[in-house]
Amino acid sequence: MIKLYNGDCLDIMRCGDFQMAIHGKTPIIVTDPPFNIGYHYNTYKDKMSDEQYLEWLKEIIHDKAFVLIHYPEQLYKIFAFIGESPSRVVSWVYNSNTARQHRDIAFGGG
Repeated sequence: MIKLYNGDCLDIMRCGDFQMAIHGKTPIIVTDPPFNIGYHYNTYKDKMSDEQYLEWLKEIIHDKAFVLIHYPEQLYKIFAFIGESPSRVVSWVYNSNTARQHRDIAFGGG
């Protein structure tokens, strides 16, 4: 059975229900994170210091299998910070009305 969680990831990952759900299983964290670029969200401040942002992501993906979707320039900073290399990276190119029409999808951990 697959169970999806939607909410603040750090709150969800600390809750007993999530911890019980992963007991004896390998969780896979899939994140298309806030990009820390100052985007206006109603309930989330999308502008941390680089150090805070890297620590935040590290806490989410530490010791877990994960898929991380991000701008290529940032993706490799993240992997350098957490001290590992992605096992696989694919490019996602899409049409958009913004200047940035590309993300990389990296697989790591686990």
